[in-house]
Amino acid sequence: MSQAVDNLAERAIREHWEFVPTAGSRIGRHEYDGRLPDFSSGRVARRIEELHRSLGQLSALPSSDELAAHDHSRMEGLSRSLLEMFLRRELFNLEEMRTLHNNPQRQVGYIGVGSYVQRDYAPLPDRLRSATAVLRQVPDFLSTLDGLTEAELGEPVRDMAVEAYRGMASFYRTGLADASAECAAIAPDVAVEFDAVRETAAVALTEFTARLQARQTRPDFAIGRDLYRRMLRVGEGVDTPLMDVLSIGQANLEQNLRRLDEAAALVAPGKSVREAVAQIAGNHPTADALIPETRNMLEDIRQALIDHDIISVPSEERCQVTETPSYMRYAFAAMDSPGGLEEVATEAFYYVTPVEPEWTPRQQEEWLTNFNYHTLQVVSVHEVYPGHYVHNLHNRYSGFGERRTLPLINRVATSYAFTEGWAHYTEEMMLETEYGRDNPALWLTQLLEALVRNCRYLCSLGMHTQGMTVDEATRFFQAHAYMEEHPARREALRGTFDPGYLNYTLGKLMLLKLRQDWRRQEGGAYSLRRFHDATLSWGAPPVPLLRQAMLDEPGDAIL
Repeated sequence: MSQAVDNLAERAIREHWEFVPTAGSRIGRHEYDGRLPDFSSGRVARRIEELHRSLGQLSALPSSDELAAHDHSRMEGLSRSLLEMFLRRELFNLEEMRTLHNNPQRQVGYIGVGSYVQRDYAPLPDRLRSATAVLRQVPDFLSTLDGLTEAELGEPVRDMAVEAYRGMASFYRTGLADASAECAAIAPDVAVEFDAVRETAAVALTEFTARLQARQTRPDFAIGRDLYRRMLRVGEGVDTPLMDVLSIGQANLEQNLRRLDEAAALVAPGKSVREAVAQIAGNHPTADALIPETRNMLEDIRQALIDHDIISVPSEERCQVTETPSYMRYAFAAMDSPGGLEEVATEAFYYVTPVEPEWTPRQQEEWLTNFNYHTLQVVSVHEVYPGHYVHNLHNRYSGFGERRTLPLINRVATSYAFTEGWAHYTEEMMLETEYGRDNPALWLTQLLEALVRNCRYLCSLGMHTQGMTVDEATRFFQAHAYMEEHPARREALRGTFDPGYLNYTLGKLMLLKLRQDWRRQEGGAYSLRRFHDATLSWGAPPVPLLRQAMLDEPGDAIL
């Protein structure tokens, strides 16, 4: 990147971290530990001024096209475009989407302190001192949110926020108890202060939740077509007309439903899709074997990546397979990779949620059917090999195991569609390789996962631009993703406050098209491994920007 653009990027990122210090802390810059954002109206106004000033200064510097014309590298052009999108996205969220005012659920993540407990980047007492500093600020943070939040909220958005803040209060009281007990043995004064402050913060959360619950609501929660269109353009660089985006998603849903019927006929000839799914679900690890068998499965998948030349695995590091921490057990499984700038606590955790000992035998069996071997394979591909974990390794290491030096903006400015689209793409891609080929049960399982993402895509568009209700979205998930009513409604409700959850499928479709176009461009030099290594060498940029960097003739990202 040119020196002027590089200097502006570094300053803009520091200003972002000063405004949202939790972002700096979680990416690995621990000088921002112990701080919560100041979202007071005056501070937000100053932040908006900073963003406008930075965009004005950037506009006076060479454009991405001008950099390319003067023989600068494509990386420099991409990084310059990333900086512009990074600034515009934050400005869009503050000025147009106004999530601080109308989507309180989006702010709950700022007050989470799980990373201080889980990541061993400093002695536990020091980390709990930082967590204590955060917890001490929670009452004032919530008071500021009170003043910002609109008098009337969309009813499902309000309800999901109430649930999220109520869950955080419970986490403060119970999910942090083990860390406190561990600290008490080595620094009792720190543990005592931590316990007192976390109870004060939990009380503040309970009171804030009650105030949220008492707010007036309106039935309408949709952001509308104009904001939705802007969300795609500013957030993901997608300019495709919404009706075309909708048609593409509908076509992919119909294709996957046809494939599901084909896969089910191979798994259980003469039986229904639900019967085929039940047949697969019955084959699962025992409760005691869940973690060790998952660990062994990861090794098998990792070796397949190497044996079949699917992608470079640039490090011998392994993620730790472990039970999901108590405060995260709403999740089935999750990947917790180190921040892009973390230098000390570089371990990664693959969380798998076990059965609870107090559950009945029937409840334990129902839970374990979710971990049938084929579902566990698909989820492990998505989360670990070659999904999120390998993506993180590529951002940290080159193909030769050396530390990668991506520009700072490439590490900070990540795309929702690329990040989740990559992991979802790998599920489908692995079925094309020797690892997954001719395995109809695995194919069926992956298609069920794809159908959930198809429904997210279409219900996001439906609820926010087409007048679809939550009840209609719930029935859509039930009908097209073979879900029971409760999980289907949970998926529909997520879409009310997270319209961007279409990005799992949108990102996958854009990456599939990029692969097709790059293969045509490369001709005989193409290989799957070359494509994957090249794709992950840029960070996690919006796919339309990646097309400009990788293709001589970029064209449209999804059409």
